[in-house]
Amino acid sequence: MASNQGVPLFIDDKRFGAYLSPVKSQRIFLTGASSGIGAATARLLAQKGHRLILISRDLSAMKTWAESFENNQVLVHEGDTTDAESMRLAAQEMMDRWGGIDVCIPNAGVGVFSPLSEAKLSDWHRMVDVNIKGVLNSIHACLDALLENKGQVIQIGSVAARSVFPNSGVYCATKHAVLALSESLRIEFRDRLAVTTINPGAVNTAFIDQTTNTELRESYRPTFDQGMAPDFIADAILLAIESKGRGIFSEMTVRPDLR
Repeated sequence: MASNQGVPLFIDDKRFGAYLSPVKSQRIFLTGASSGIGAATARLLAQKGHRLILISRDLSAMKTWAESFENNQVLVHEGDTTDAESMRLAAQEMMDRWGGIDVCIPNAGVGVFSPLSEAKLSDWHRMVDVNIKGVLNSIHACLDALLENKGQVIQIGSVAARSVFPNSGVYCATKHAVLALSESLRIEFRDRLAVTTINPGAVNTAFIDQTTNTELRESYRPTFDQGMAPDFIADAILLAIESKGRGIFSEMTVRPDLR
């Protein structure tokens, strides 16, 4: 049974290999929790005794395993990050249930690869809506509670936050925006808010399936198939959360192993 109390925490992975001091159960707001990095993160954080509200449009994908945790350790909220009111209600549910928010992880994101000359405007708008507006909605909903508790924002950026790649100009622009927002939060709330941005390279999830350009999708698929397991990104998120008090990871770039 998962516990809501502070427990000795050990990242059982030689890539980190860090023994972390016992920490109290953190109250965590996590979007995009039904699949990929979000699902892996939700499971790991819950197993470590943290309390989470999991937010996704796909309620059924979260609900079955979340119910295995007792004492309301894991809440599920059917919501869309592009809907500011939905994010406000999720944050309020946390406040009503647990009295505060310690960590906000606006993980939900989309990426559609296409040459700019062939791209659909609707795909551009969707990336902006989810990757930028969805992040803003999530952070805005949690910010007052985070500042009150000297909490933490963990942003999921991308190597595309530091580089620009062909066929992904708008996606790169959205991840540059995420990084800029992280830096703004860090500067404005230096003594009141911990801010971490994790920039993954290719991760082996269904991310590439969002690309409708068949030729590009299949040419990129081997890169994603050989990418990092989402559990590895979850490990990095756990490390960022449970290192607080000793130091803060402002930015972490994680890439696939050498082959």
